[in-house]
Amino acid sequence: MDVDLTPLSEPDEETLSPVGISAELVFPGTLTDPGSLSVTTPDHLLSEHILGSIPLWEAKGRPTGAKRASYQKQIYRDVWRNGRLCKVSLVVYGSGDLGLPNSIDLEFFRGFERWTKAAMSSGEPFNQLVKISGRELLEASGKGLGGASYQEMDRFFLRMAGTMIGAGRDWRQEGESGGTEKRPRSNKGIVFHIFQTVVLPGQVNADGFVADKYEVELATWYWMSLRSGNCIVIDHELFRDLHGSITKLLHQLLHNLFYLGRGTASQKYSELVRNWQIKRHSALSLVKQQLDEAHRELLEKEFISRWEYVPIRTPEGKEFEIIWEAGPAWWATDKKTREFREEMVGASQRELPQLGRELDPFLLIEQSDESSPEKDEEREASNARLLSIVLELSGRRKDPKVWEKWWKRAIASVPHPMIWRRIGEVRERNARGERLNMGSYLAKLVSIDATRLNLPWTTRDSGSSEK
Repeated sequence: MDVDLTPLSEPDEETLSPVGISAELVFPGTLTDPGSLSVTTPDHLLSEHILGSIPLWEAKGRPTGAKRASYQKQIYRDVWRNGRLCKVSLVVYGSGDLGLPNSIDLEFFRGFERWTKAAMSSGEPFNQLVKISGRELLEASGKGLGGASYQEMDRFFLRMAGTMIGAGRDWRQEGESGGTEKRPRSNKGIVFHIFQTVVLPGQVNADGFVADKYEVELATWYWMSLRSGNCIVIDHELFRDLHGSITKLLHQLLHNLFYLGRGTASQKYSELVRNWQIKRHSALSLVKQQLDEAHRELLEKEFISRWEYVPIRTPEGKEFEIIWEAGPAWWATDKKTREFREEMVGASQRELPQLGRELDPFLLIEQSDESSPEKDEEREASNARLLSIVLELSGRRKDPKVWEKWWKRAIASVPHPMIWRRIGEVRERNARGERLNMGSYLAKLVSIDATRLNLPWTTRDSGSSEK
């Protein structure tokens, strides 16, 4: 196992408690609430969480002479579903010859999110049709005002208008009459826009007038989720200071994975290269050469505290599981996210599960491949690999059958990144010469994580019977 032994960042106990989300448009710092939270400072933005959990973006630009842009890609979105962390299969369709959104478009989109946060915090109604000038977006994105920036901005809006996310099967949303968004059909299933329509300055809008600003009609699902406060806080100053294309994509990905895993995240290398449309390597040295510059940049910014490459075997051959732990910069934004959501919840009686069912169109789609034999086999193999490592680390136990039964239950319900993180912590303490029962200490740490996740079996016992 190849480990980058950088210091661990352990959050306070109180930072791990879940909170709900409101469904009312009452933002901190509006005219109705002059007591502003620090989240409304210019250096932070509110990023809508449904879209933020989708690896929409790819690496910046193709080399000169490349034949064509990417037209579509299959991705997996990490979500909590049916009481466990799982992957939802989606397809992202690019905008014709413009292709898929890339890291440059992500820079503009972060600026757009910063601008929408200011618009929602102004006390004025936030309409589905938004109008923004080029200068406003360039300044919000931290970009120059030259002609090249305006050309990139035009491509951003056109690319986002043509980008669609498909779930691969037909369905109809249940809800109140008139509350269902019209969704275009294709031979590949129902697809969802992000920007429903875009009118560039100088073009004629739907009212027959020449637009003097960019006019963007937000997709209904995105607009409703955004205005409800279903958002996470992102440090925009930190994001603007990032240099590498992969660094920015990794920053976007880890914001969601850290949120789901409470500061710990993991993903297979093959998923990263598919999501970002970059070359896949089989040698660990080349994988490090490809990714470690981004890791070091995020480590320097204290967004991550450590990372690790774990070689694994899959039916497809050699693979790497990459594990990350959040650093102080991420925990700071997570604290602001919880403060923001707590304030939003105070204005509404609606809870997170209800809001999620109503606003997240992708969770309403039954995933036919989620329980397929291939997925079940892969999940069982992953569980078996982790169990063998835990049992090897634990050594001989007084009652091995009870011990193994407890760990099978924990491995089946606690996200594997959390367990890998704890294994690393135990090994590090042991390497420092601390005297401890490695198996019992590991079980204690995983029990704490399971309790924080409110897993049902934690109320019936306090962990293994032989701690």
